Amino acid sequence: MLVLAAVLALAGCGAQPRAGGAPASEAPPPPPPSAAPATVDGARNPTDVMFLQMMLAHHEPAATLLELGRGKATRADVRGLAGELATAVAAETRTITGWLESWGEPLVSTAHADAHAAHGGLPALGDKEIAELGRTGGAEFDTAFLNLLIGHQHGAVELARMEATSGQNPQVKELAARTDEATRAQIQQLLRMVAG
Repeated sequence: MLVLAAVLALAGCGAQPRAGGAPASEAPPPPPPSAAPATVDGARNPTDVMFLQMMLAHHEPAATLLELGRGKATRADVRGLAGELATAVAAETRTITGWLESWGEPLVSTAHADAHAAHGGLPALGDKEIAELGRTGGAEFDTAFLNLLIGHQHGAVELARMEATSGQNPQVKELAARTDEATRAQIQQLLRMVAG
């Protein structure tokens, strides 16, 4: 996700000590960069619309997962990450919603669900997985939360690559490019957090 680019700054960091003695890899990420423009210009095609609709669908369970992480994580770095990403997801959701509404497009795709199988086809993060996570605690919760977030973020990479290949609108394609780069960096950071 574009707004998850906050993790890019962490991706290049080693475990350098910080002023408080905590390694940099355990510190909360810096604030996300400024949001995408509130308006979207230029021509569009069905892939642009589908990408934005699917990103909204992708953000919905992520928001629930991140809220759970903010409340239940025992590690400060995990709580900090969940809080920063929750804020970022909310901001990107507002931007994407505004873009779709400015085009007069629905926020939810009217295409059959199977139509998206070729655009990632990864299993969605659902109520069952989130409910199971909510029943865990302690270090087990932190690890399970990070692993669920890693799996979920792979879906954002697939969506971004669909847009990069078949989209038309320059602003939407730029959003997809930043989503791809930032999310891949985030996944690497999350993997290091799991290992730590």
